Amino acid sequence: MNIDITGRHFHVTEGLRDHALAKMTKLDKYTLKIESAHVVFEVQKFHQVCEIVLTGKHIRMTALEKSADIYASFDQAVANLQKQLARYHEKLKSHHKKDGNDESEDEIPAEKD
Repeated sequence: MNIDITGRHFHVTEGLRDHALAKMTKLDKYTLKIESAHVVFEVQKFHQVCEIVLTGKHIRMTALEKSADIYASFDQAVANLQKQLARYHEKLKSHHKKDGNDESEDEIPAEKD
């Protein structure tokens, strides 16, 4: 996965860059379709903003979080992406074909008197 880290209105420190790289490489476990990630750190007047955009094969996910701390903003954005990727992964798994032998949970067998 190609990871780009940029900063708007401030210089991204090595500690923040290392923290971001360590967390972003852990997202590979959810799907192999992610080709690139773009992390944008931004300093506004009273907020620290982190925006993460994941792109890949037939997939594009974004997360935007604001906080008083840039590390907290990044961690919240990564947690948001983990939820999105988990839902996406579950959605893909639920479309696999099922055996004809299994009864659906929604079906209630009719009782004979």
